[in-house]
Amino acid sequence: MHIASMLALRPVPAAGVFLTLTRRCPLSCAHCSTNSMLTSEEHSAAIFAGFARTFTVADHPDLVWLTGGEPLLRPDLVHEIVALAHAAGAKVALITGLYFARRDGRIPPRLLRALLAVDHVVASQDIFHEVQVPRDAAFAAVATLVQAGQDVSFQVVGSGAADPYLAEITAQIRKAFADRVPALVAPLGSVGRAKDWLASPPAHRNQLPVAMPCTVAAWPVVTFDGSIVACCQQQVVDGPAPAHLRLGRAPGDGWPAVARAVRERATLRAIRTYGPEVLAEEAGAGLSPDGYCGTCASLDGNDQVVIAVDALTRRPTFGYVESEVQRITEQTGPESFARRFGIAAYAHMVTLGLTADHDLERTADAASAR
Repeated sequence: MHIASMLALRPVPAAGVFLTLTRRCPLSCAHCSTNSMLTSEEHSAAIFAGFARTFTVADHPDLVWLTGGEPLLRPDLVHEIVALAHAAGAKVALITGLYFARRDGRIPPRLLRALLAVDHVVASQDIFHEVQVPRDAAFAAVATLVQAGQDVSFQVVGSGAADPYLAEITAQIRKAFADRVPALVAPLGSVGRAKDWLASPPAHRNQLPVAMPCTVAAWPVVTFDGSIVACCQQQVVDGPAPAHLRLGRAPGDGWPAVARAVRERATLRAIRTYGPEVLAEEAGAGLSPDGYCGTCASLDGNDQVVIAVDALTRRPTFGYVESEVQRITEQTGPESFARRFGIAAYAHMVTLGLTADHDLERTADAASAR
């Protein structure tokens, strides 16, 4: 599965789910959004495997994304979830910091089996990872996967379009893999460890609220401890999440109920259609000094927001506006997602290696039809 196919699904409500298998990680990267360490929390594997057991052929996400921490610290759990997901008809992606390759670029057999069992591997690559996993070692591990026929991409972060590291690393990725391995290039975020040394971006792009639909409120996240939320923003994942972004808890709440809540909850539909800033304005709540996501969090517990959401979603035109926003968002494609949430100058990198075998339109249409 190509990364562009995965990003094409990203705006589709309940087309995918993130499973954060562990908070633990052997690396200690200076920018880590999860502030993970080898001694960090890790909860029962039954939380995640049990949730995957609620997938059925008739009702399942199109993509299950395994993340952490470092999900490959639990290779047996990876295999179990892959088997359950594949049996239901879902594909599986996994993101890794390549900790196992840091000495010589080799992949231990047990981990190689896990990496080849999934449908796509995302390798984290940035100047901070390189302190602990040398670039040559990371490239050697990725080359092993490519040679084995696995679909792989890089997730690269940097300080912005003018960052010389990004120019260097993307050029080397293109050269080393002959434009066959794509990359999603994203900006550093002032969260986790980076919050101590990286300044936050301006609070709001505009002085007045404008409609800015939130694409990332489309996929649920099963967090480290089994809490299920409707947003992958790290502060929400770490909790406590605002009530309107809480979807349930695993075990207990399975995929069918969670997917239905994602698709049907009025507040989430309004956030995906108009964005949290418009909701705050409609409710007379004002914009949060903590920006777009902070404004979303500030909607929590505000009775006026409930009234505003009800009024918005009951408008005769809401269904049409919602479907048009969804249609336009899907049609803009993976490069548009990469421009909005990544670094626009490198958005083209997500389509490297894309061939006629990858039908993005069919992928998104199938997900929307669920």
